[in-house]
Amino acid sequence: MTINNKLFELKKTIEEIKNISEKLSNDDVLESKIDELNKEIVRLKKGIGESIDELDEILGEENAGS
Repeated sequence: MTINNKLFELKKTIEEIKNISEKLSNDDVLESKIDELNKEIVRLKKGIGESIDELDEILGEENAGS
């Protein structure tokens, strides 16, 4: 998954949380969905961080070879 795809998924997940939060009224199902989406955000953030680290490593290797 590319960084752009990960950012798109993160944005989509945040929007979904926002929409659910606006409707939230002590509904256990919605709270469960929010927890699930928060876990997805953490997973996506980790993946984006790893992609950035890999990109930094690749660019560092290219700069060292130049």
